[in-house]
Amino acid sequence: MRNRAIASLATVVLVSVVLLPAALAQTAPPQESGQGQGRGGRRANAIPPPGPPHDPHDLSGTWMQFGPGLGGGGGGHPQTGSEWSTEPLPLTPAGLAKLNGNHPGKGPRAGVPAKGNDPLSDANVPGLLRTLVYGRPFQFLPTEDKIVQIFEWFRIWREIWTDGRKMPEDPDPRFYGYSVSKWDGDTLVVETAGLDPRLWGDEWGMPFSEEMRLEERWRRVDRDNLQLTITFTDPQMYTKPWTSEMKRFRLQKKGMPDAEMLEVIFTPMDEQDFDKNIRNPSSLGVPGPKSGVR
Repeated sequence: MRNRAIASLATVVLVSVVLLPAALAQTAPPQESGQGQGRGGRRANAIPPPGPPHDPHDLSGTWMQFGPGLGGGGGGHPQTGSEWSTEPLPLTPAGLAKLNGNHPGKGPRAGVPAKGNDPLSDANVPGLLRTLVYGRPFQFLPTEDKIVQIFEWFRIWREIWTDGRKMPEDPDPRFYGYSVSKWDGDTLVVETAGLDPRLWGDEWGMPFSEEMRLEERWRRVDRDNLQLTITFTDPQMYTKPWTSEMKRFRLQKKGMPDAEMLEVIFTPMDEQDFDKNIRNPSSLGVPGPKSGVR
């Protein structure tokens, strides 16, 4: 029997965009067991209980974000906000123009998805930033010269080079970027560049350009807990570098709901079904995208 978890899971997520915007803005209290609520659960991004000591230079394992924190609805957040921070984005005029041109189905600027232009609505891949901020499992697989990061969402892998190489001067645009790394004490510092600006930085339409540079700081605080902050530098879109709020991840051990990653791939076939059954009917008589932010 064919495994249709792919289409069903994607449809559940997208249906929630249309039918449950208020519910997405809510968060549930963190669970002390660390087992979470399974895929798609909305948990507060609180500090999880500590785990046993562990080698901080070993990031291996399957990890699940302890909570998106901000929620898909974006209630109460600034119009120029992002899922990466509760603060307004420090946008340049070009950045504001690009943000206004992005019409999402989630967040404080949300409109009806059928009237939007989310790249995901054409079954494009989400890209690195949107995948990292989204609440689905990923796995770190260290090798001799790199760390391979495998994402459940779209079943994509990413290479983080650990062999001392330098960032290419002009890396070609990639959906998941080009990444090199080094250790700063117990923190893996990852430099990422070459991100394809046709994608968004989150579900709310966060803009970026080809000049975007990321500094990811990954720290395994104990066996069960992993932390991430990202500093974004993009002089085209932002007036200054800015740093995300801390994202926290919990090790998914055998027997936990998210310990085994699914094949979650949203294909054009699934997109056609969603358009026919959900998006197009929901758009009847509904205004188009909201006006821009000033």
